[in-house]
Amino acid sequence: MRLITKIVFIFLGLSLIVFFIGGIVTVQIISNEVKKEERWFLQERLTSTERYIERRQPTKDIIRDKVIILPQEDSLEIDNIIFSDTIVHHSTLERPEQHNKLEVGKKIEGRFYKIILYDIIIEQDDIVDGIVESLVKTYILLLVVVLLGSWLLSRRLLKPFESTLSAIKKFDIKENEPFKLPDTGTLEFKRLNAFIDQMSQKVMADYQSLKEFTENASHEIQTPISIAKGKLELLQDGDLDEGQKQLVSDAAKSLSNLSKLGNALTLLAKIDNQEFEQKESVDVSNTLLDFIDEYEELIFLKGISLSKKIESDVEWYIHPVLLEILITNLLNNAIKHNLAEDGFIKVYLEKNQLIIENSGKPIGHSPELLFARFKKGNQSSSSLGLGLAIIHKICTVTGLQISYSNKEQLHQITIES
Repeated sequence: MRLITKIVFIFLGLSLIVFFIGGIVTVQIISNEVKKEERWFLQERLTSTERYIERRQPTKDIIRDKVIILPQEDSLEIDNIIFSDTIVHHSTLERPEQHNKLEVGKKIEGRFYKIILYDIIIEQDDIVDGIVESLVKTYILLLVVVLLGSWLLSRRLLKPFESTLSAIKKFDIKENEPFKLPDTGTLEFKRLNAFIDQMSQKVMADYQSLKEFTENASHEIQTPISIAKGKLELLQDGDLDEGQKQLVSDAAKSLSNLSKLGNALTLLAKIDNQEFEQKESVDVSNTLLDFIDEYEELIFLKGISLSKKIESDVEWYIHPVLLEILITNLLNNAIKHNLAEDGFIKVYLEKNQLIIENSGKPIGHSPELLFARFKKGNQSSSSLGLGLAIIHKICTVTGLQISYSNKEQLHQITIES
């Protein structure tokens, strides 16, 4: 739900509460005012009735519609007006109706009179019905005006915000181009745009620094490693005893692992930096068959049996380089961690699923933990612990689903597109 819609609903909810409370207050005020006016009207009629008595000086009872004049033989309390409610037959409506009653004693021209006046009461129900109808119609009008007005105003007032969101969606950190944010006269949007522009500049600068660092680190590290490996090879060809040759061999192996580690971390950084963002439809079947052919001789030399069932014309929407890295890491992982004897690798490819099974030593923890960087099933192995991390990272950025299961000596990696 949009912010402006939430604000409108909150406003309408608060308005409903105000209308409800206001309606109760209005009923009380109007009821009191009507009662005052009714009594004032009866007092005005009392004045005119007194003038009538002064002129006529009646000696007999006068009983008319809403006016009763009763001459009294004895004295009575005078000028003590008593108001009360009573039920009187309404001559026009021809039914009993609630009336306001004025009763008072008066001494006029030396004689005492009891005067009773009636006037129909505006009932509380009538007042409530009128106020409720008025408030309901007013609230409906308010509802229509607020909804229509908020929709029209939001299109104008929130236009800079929508333009800012559109600019954020189009922003590409690799293009190294700043945001093109719209001009606005709203202070809050000005502050938002200024903050976004400042943050985008910092993000682009950090991205370029990180990119340059990974590229330079990858290149610069390889040069001294190659030099060191070359000198160690010269030492191996020299007059060394077996212990010294083993030390040189171990050092050369460590340098080789360091080189692989640098390349793997650089690859992960490039994937994180979305340098392989462009996707296209790639023939997975042919790519997989090509790499299996390349690894087939190595698999044979290690004494591992290979079986495959690959459906033709399987295509995935992925960057070609990432697909190649994914397949090579999967095959390398299956070969490297296989059994020394009676090992096997099975490859299955269907339209939306790639499964690679291989024999190997059982692992003592959850297979999903192997997707973490530098996590190995056997910590004493020479593996860098980055192969599955790279596989998992590729699946994450390309939208593929990956799962790893292990049952005794059977390991299975499943990738679903």
